[in-house]
Amino acid sequence: MGVAGIFKFILRRVFELFVVAALLVLIPNLPPYAQFSQPYSVSPAQPFTGKLSLNDRLDAVEIWHKGDFVGPEAFADLDNSLYTSLYNGDIVKLTGEHITPVVKFGKPCKGSYEERICGRPLGLQFDQKDQLYAIDAYYGIFRVNVQSGKKERLVGPQVEIEGRRPKIFNSLAVAKNGDVFWTDSSTDFTLDDGLFTLLADPTGRLIHYNAKTKENRVLLDNLLFANGVALSEDETFAIVAETGRSRIHRVYINGPKTGSSIFLDGLPGLPDNLKSDGMGGFLVPLVLGRDADYPVLIQSIGPFPKLRKAAARFMGISQYVLRKIDQYYPNDVCLNAVHTIGHFSSTPKLLATSRVTLLRVNRDGQITDSVHNLNGKIESISEMHVLGDTLYLGSPFNDYIGRIPLAKLGWEDLKKEKRPKRSPTVESAKPTTTTTKPTTTTPKPTTTTTPKHTTTTPKPTTTTPKPTTTTPKATTAAPTTKKPATTTPPPTKPPTTPTTKQTPPQVKQQTQTPPPVKQQAKQPTQTPPVKQETKTPPPVKQQTQAPPPVKQQAQTPPPVKQQTQTPPPEKQQQRKQAAPVKEQPKAAPQKQKVEL
Repeated sequence: MGVAGIFKFILRRVFELFVVAALLVLIPNLPPYAQFSQPYSVSPAQPFTGKLSLNDRLDAVEIWHKGDFVGPEAFADLDNSLYTSLYNGDIVKLTGEHITPVVKFGKPCKGSYEERICGRPLGLQFDQKDQLYAIDAYYGIFRVNVQSGKKERLVGPQVEIEGRRPKIFNSLAVAKNGDVFWTDSSTDFTLDDGLFTLLADPTGRLIHYNAKTKENRVLLDNLLFANGVALSEDETFAIVAETGRSRIHRVYINGPKTGSSIFLDGLPGLPDNLKSDGMGGFLVPLVLGRDADYPVLIQSIGPFPKLRKAAARFMGISQYVLRKIDQYYPNDVCLNAVHTIGHFSSTPKLLATSRVTLLRVNRDGQITDSVHNLNGKIESISEMHVLGDTLYLGSPFNDYIGRIPLAKLGWEDLKKEKRPKRSPTVESAKPTTTTTKPTTTTPKPTTTTTPKHTTTTPKPTTTTPKPTTTTPKATTAAPTTKKPATTTPPPTKPPTTPTTKQTPPQVKQQTQTPPPVKQQAKQPTQTPPVKQETKTPPPVKQQTQAPPPVKQQAQTPPPVKQQTQTPPPEKQQQRKQAAPVKEQPKAAPQKQKVEL
């Protein structure tokens, strides 16, 4: 075939493609069903000069948890453990090499092609009360207690917001007062058809969820795939990534300034999840790179809505045919093909360069530094997260997490000190919930152990509810010492209290769990001085009337447990003390157990 023949062949193919494209555009009611009428343009990428100069500082990145999961998209941390969201819809906690499932919003599914069933968490953040806010692309916004696994949905996909329902819940930022600023990437397509959002007219939005009124308000509309969102440190404004046009917007929330403006434009890539850097600025990862030599194909046809419509319809008809085949001949091959056609997972190697670029930006929208990876060791980075002295790198497509010490990047100023204060707050929350349990469980050991030796012990158990009801009033130290003073006259044998002054604090601290109380109560029974001094009640009564509450409270468990574990010869001495044991509950022996 000569040159003329090759030329004719090319012309025929181009003409055929033109005819097909014309038919796809002109024939009505073909999928996908969206608007393709608005042309858009993208600003040229900024040159790699100055703060954007190419470097190899990211080449030393470490590949972590290779092959353990797929798609660690976003991060959050609590008690120095890293939390991440995965491609199968799970949120897991990473403690070193150990992986612990935390929560899942979707349902069990067969594979990635059933993503809308599995669920896909895309954004994570802990609030000041250690509650995890998570946003799932298909199921909405949730608040999760990571200790108990309890979850509460704040916004669901069935909620209409200013006349339209969200289709892609993408990213979020939680304010100090509990309000949530979040992005809805599209009101036309779901995430498994994300490529269509870059071809159709933009419908992405930045939305404000009011925690008090539980209402949603649109702050910014008509974004070409609204993506990451972050709040300034003073929470006067929010920034939001418009991924499809490689730029970031700023929206003022509080203060004299109102409205929105372009925060940063002409990025050399597609911005994804945004985060505060803790220093007044922001961390901006570019999930896909672009420059003059490697433009993004979909952005290149942005000014031509007819061409975008033809491309979208070609993809939509292909999906329609594959779904019909699966309808008559069910098979996973067709479903996987449908998923691949519309999903972003097919874009990294087809539409952009493999260069990875991460940016630091100040609050004025100026790039202050950039780091790059040019050897292909990592790709498609969607989020940057600082934990301790390490930067963690997430991706919606990779099967690993990248991490690198901040010192190797020259970003030591971002180092965050470990926060051990958070663990006590979490632990303190547990006792508050379990303190009510000891009030119900402590009477049980007294009733189960004492019947073996005495049948009169149930009376103290009946009187225990009374002191427990008065415990809230006696929570302060001063009042508790006064009230038991009225109940001390009836008992005649509480002199054992002075000898056990040192043990009550230990019993109080551990009385929340029955086993430790038993162990500590055994020790005073084994000490002979306690038994010897119980025989001299008169002189001790006068001396212990001032602080009887603390003394008697610490000794009520020892006599009861002496009956259960001391040998038979000692039972007689304990039965002699049975009378005071019955009346000692009136002195609120278990009051301070409840107070703790």
